[in-house]
Amino acid sequence: MRQSRIKYLIILLSIVTFSKVSSQTCGFGCLGLSGVYGGYSLQQYEADGLNNYLNLLAHPNWSSYYPFEPNFNFKEARGFKVGINLVRADYSNFFFTFKGYYQFLLEDQNIEIDDGFGAQNIYEAKLEMNNWGIGLDFGIPLLSFIDWKIVDGELKFFSPKLSVSIYNNNPLGNSVKIENIYTPDKVKMGFSVGSGLIFNIIEDYISLEATGMYTFLEIDNLTSDLDGSSIPIEGSETKFISKGGLQAFLQLNIGIPL
Repeated sequence: MRQSRIKYLIILLSIVTFSKVSSQTCGFGCLGLSGVYGGYSLQQYEADGLNNYLNLLAHPNWSSYYPFEPNFNFKEARGFKVGINLVRADYSNFFFTFKGYYQFLLEDQNIEIDDGFGAQNIYEAKLEMNNWGIGLDFGIPLLSFIDWKIVDGELKFFSPKLSVSIYNNNPLGNSVKIENIYTPDKVKMGFSVGSGLIFNIIEDYISLEATGMYTFLEIDNLTSDLDGSSIPIEGSETKFISKGGLQAFLQLNIGIPL
């Protein structure tokens, strides 16, 4: 009798386990390398310290034309994002994803100021906001081909780089271009929180993903590789980047169900 009960218990557990496994579907796989993705992205931010420095450089205090001449206004970087969906578990009522990525972001601007002698002083600035990070999202299916990412969070590690160049487009051709590069003393950390939609083009294999997030980020200053000077200068009340802003990206997911 005891052996019969054990036998029935084993059969019951097997049925329950099989039913549980069968009820789970794995979009982009359940474990291991489950897919790759790539797409276009933008990141907004407030760069008071950077803009103040560049505008003072291009328009010294003695310039009476400052209010009327073009100004630098760094506020939005654009670029591409590539990553890996390390774990994508898709159940009947919800899904979650653990992922890693690398993002290329760039904003560049230049202005020309008349030097009063028939030529222009040209100021060029290029800010790279490349970053890598890890993320986790949680969502639910809305329709047969649309999923809603209720919450999507990312932990980011930025390695910003600023290049500033100054030269004069002298018609005589004897202008010298001066370039200075500024980098941080260490990697800068930030994080993003948002939501998005996933459109399943071919279930488990190809999907299009649109996400909007808000990025929390502060960068105090960057230091010149040439002479050790900083932007903004030490003791300044402003920061190189005082706060983050809206982040948005559109990406294509290629899944490898396991």
